[in-house]
Amino acid sequence: MTLNKIIRVSVLLLLVAFVSMAYGRQPLETLKPPINNILMILKDPQYKDACKKNLQRDKIFEIVRGLFDFPTITKLALGKYRKSFTPEQLKDLTDVFTDLLGKTYINKMLSEFNNEEVLYIAEDMLTAKKAIVKTKVLREKGEMAVNYRMHLHGGVWSVYDVKAEGVSLVKNYRTQFSQILFKEKPEILIQKLQEKLKGQETETDASQP
Repeated sequence: MTLNKIIRVSVLLLLVAFVSMAYGRQPLETLKPPINNILMILKDPQYKDACKKNLQRDKIFEIVRGLFDFPTITKLALGKYRKSFTPEQLKDLTDVFTDLLGKTYINKMLSEFNNEEVLYIAEDMLTAKKAIVKTKVLREKGEMAVNYRMHLHGGVWSVYDVKAEGVSLVKNYRTQFSQILFKEKPEILIQKLQEKLKGQETETDASQP
């Protein structure tokens, strides 16, 4: 084998190894640290102080924002009705939907967390740029399957849907959005979500000392 051929083969093997690392294990490796960080924040005894609950929420939401692709989640939840939204309306909806999802699920975590652990089961590559990371939440009452759908977007793996106990986050909201948009205009959906967000914020404020 000539020197040039050896070099070409070596470069090819390096490229194959790089692609394997980028598209094979990366989704799970991307998901695991932020999820573990959230668990650490939930378990941190300093946040038992009611005065620090807002700080705890903010730290968790910062992690969630970096892990989840909220613009894609919003578009998928809209489904066919996405075409009815102007770019400005889509941005407004994405902003309020992101805040609403964050507050809803973080409040749920804070109120229901009971030292659960997360077991990382498998990583299924659907394509070079899409994957499902399968996990189990270990609870006193038993295990709960939680699967994260992830895609490679802008060079970064991010979550665009979560399925817990067989229920898809995107499909759940798509059903709710469709029921509203079947009769109402886009601005009405945005208004309804804004009102729901204010309700969440009011509940959160009321729980503070």
